Amino acid sequence: MVDADPARVPSGPSLATVRHRLAAAPPDLFEPTVVTAALVADLAVELDGTVLDAASLDRLDADLDPGVGALTVDLATRRVLVGLVCWLVRDPAVRTHPGVQAAAAGQRTRWMLDIVSQVQVELAGLRPDRDWVQLDEARDELARAFLRFARVLPAGEDLATAQDRWLAVSTAYQRDLVREMAVEQARAEELERALAAQKAKEAAAQYANY
Repeated sequence: MVDADPARVPSGPSLATVRHRLAAAPPDLFEPTVVTAALVADLAVELDGTVLDAASLDRLDADLDPGVGALTVDLATRRVLVGLVCWLVRDPAVRTHPGVQAAAAGQRTRWMLDIVSQVQVELAGLRPDRDWVQLDEARDELARAFLRFARVLPAGEDLATAQDRWLAVSTAYQRDLVREMAVEQARAEELERALAAQKAKEAAAQYANY
């Protein structure tokens, strides 16, 4: 997640750069035969020579590749999102950006794994898989989520602007907001009914005293 201290959040690639990269994602990333854990492990080596230990690989395998026949819709979507994160990180315009290098702070693999973990938690199950690359609003949401969890700001935006624009495109946030509004509406209606019932009681009591 983006650091709360504006002075410590570097400016990263432009939103347009990330969106364009998503639009160019290879169709292979959506194939159920793709071994997503292997993509992550290969990217770790590519980033800084890190060879993920057995425990890390086991966790990736358990989380993302339980076997094609066992995949649920949610797991399949998580695998696609992780594949797209790897695709974004591999973009030279992203990985060599000075802001990204500052955010990674010399721990590129750890930085990448954090994004992999957080993006799938935030976005899994919210949209059909291919929407993330085919629909403008979905690309915008994933691009902003990626930059947010990469701990950089979209180029040209300050922290407050980036946060406001993230909330405007976040499916999860908008869904929760609608739920909260529905709960508040239900409470208001219940209160209105209770007040109406109380007034009716008082009116009946006054009438009985005449």
